[in-house]
Amino acid sequence: MKQEHKTGNEAVSPVVGVMLMLVVTIIIAAVAGAFAGNLSGNAEKAPSAAIDVKITSNGGESGNEYVMTFEHLGGDPIPTKDLKILTFYTEPGGLPHSNEITPLVRGRDIFGDGKKVKIPFLNDVSKGSPGDPEVDFGSFTFMSGDILSSGTTIGTGSNYGAGILGFDIINDEYGFGEGSPVEVKLIHLPSGKEIYSKEVIVQ
Repeated sequence: MKQEHKTGNEAVSPVVGVMLMLVVTIIIAAVAGAFAGNLSGNAEKAPSAAIDVKITSNGGESGNEYVMTFEHLGGDPIPTKDLKILTFYTEPGGLPHSNEITPLVRGRDIFGDGKKVKIPFLNDVSKGSPGDPEVDFGSFTFMSGDILSSGTTIGTGSNYGAGILGFDIINDEYGFGEGSPVEVKLIHLPSGKEIYSKEVIVQ
């Protein structure tokens, strides 16, 4: 009987094939890992800051205006062009209201002097007066010690949508006043992350 003998090349071929497959697998894994690392490395990081938000019923120049303020207590500077403000309020009867303020919001005449103000404006007379581009929301960087303000009741909430809250807060139908809870969120637009989220009670 004639016996067949495998040559050395035939015996080695399967081993070489397995090794090639392993090498290809390792290369693919390395490329995928590098790509994933690149993505995570390029992800926008949200700033971190301590922020205090208040809604008072005795603010403004007259002392009887509803005024909403945002105070930067410390932490990272935040360009306001990167900020979105979300507010949520539910009437005593259960009807919800929500609103958002972005850097694209139009200026409104909240003081009755004809000047268009983009709220909340930077409340710092050394930088400018309400309505000046330098203190318009979206034009400056929110830094430690800064206070942003709605300025007036109209700036906080009015019947033509000028306010931060988006409804007419002095209309009794909405049941808004001292003790009312308002949920407020600040969103960092580049990362999509919340940098502030809290229920604020009207004082």
